[in-house]
Amino acid sequence: MTRIVRRDITVKTIDQVTIAVREVRGDETSTQGTPILLMHGTRVPGISEFDLPVENGSVAETLALSGHDSFIPDARGFGRSDRPAAMSQPPGASRPLARCLEITRDVDATVDAMRETCGVDKVALLGWGVGATLILMYAALWPEKVSHLVLYNPLYGGASEHARYRGAQLADPNNPLRFNVEKFGGYNFNTLDHLLEKWDTSIPLANKDEWRDPAVAKAFVQALSDGDPTTLSRDPPTFRSPNGMLEDSFYIGIGEKLVHANQVSCKVLIVRGELDYFSRVEDVDELQRDLVNAEQVRRWEPKNATHYVLLDRPERGRDATLSQIVDFLRS
Repeated sequence: MTRIVRRDITVKTIDQVTIAVREVRGDETSTQGTPILLMHGTRVPGISEFDLPVENGSVAETLALSGHDSFIPDARGFGRSDRPAAMSQPPGASRPLARCLEITRDVDATVDAMRETCGVDKVALLGWGVGATLILMYAALWPEKVSHLVLYNPLYGGASEHARYRGAQLADPNNPLRFNVEKFGGYNFNTLDHLLEKWDTSIPLANKDEWRDPAVAKAFVQALSDGDPTTLSRDPPTFRSPNGMLEDSFYIGIGEKLVHANQVSCKVLIVRGELDYFSRVEDVDELQRDLVNAEQVRRWEPKNATHYVLLDRPERGRDATLSQIVDFLRS
């Protein structure tokens, strides 16, 4: 029986930022497949999305048990990684911090560590939400290091209308085509239940526990709290996240492509749950059209699945989606 080994390491980026990485690997008895980097999204550190310490709460563990050693970085400003000095000042004192293109440095440092640790030339990457945009950028910049991309609930600029963006809370009231930098500043304070409320809203049942294990929800909130050492110093508790990826999501949401998919040459799997509130069908359609140079393109759109399908109960799409991902990584 394969035993899972976890190790917390750090890597140093080209601009000397220390990035925290959680390594989740099978022991020496496990079959060795393509190692995979798991990139978090806009507001949360990596462990909260990919390695919760409860049953069916760890995507990384499931992949490692299938032979795919997993590496989970916290981008600069998130979780256990170095935070910009500006995050010790009021948010309004800086522009949005840590945009996707800058975070590709964090990804590259992690990828190089993976290549050395696992003895491979190329690795796979999975990105959640705006994390998918980020890994798409990375694959365009360093194609020689990437074998597979899994774009999970991606935004891509496939449409100019999005309920969260144009004319909504993220837009400048004086210019709906501009992110409201004055309102949001460099970083955000997030309540611990903020994302849980969005998750609840997306579940089409009155009893949320039938769709999502309460133990997973509790572990998710705890991981958000643990991801910022200052969380409990505020009342109510809040965790900080840089707003660079939020600004990027705004521009993609109103139809701008921050990277063009025709720059990517590796194998690509696009995943979007039918009930996802973030990614749009138009994003997936446009991505598929633009991936003209990709070695292979697959599309998986599970019916009746939420934005959080990887953390929902196994029968609510989690098992089926992870099976699709593992099958793709073996291609």
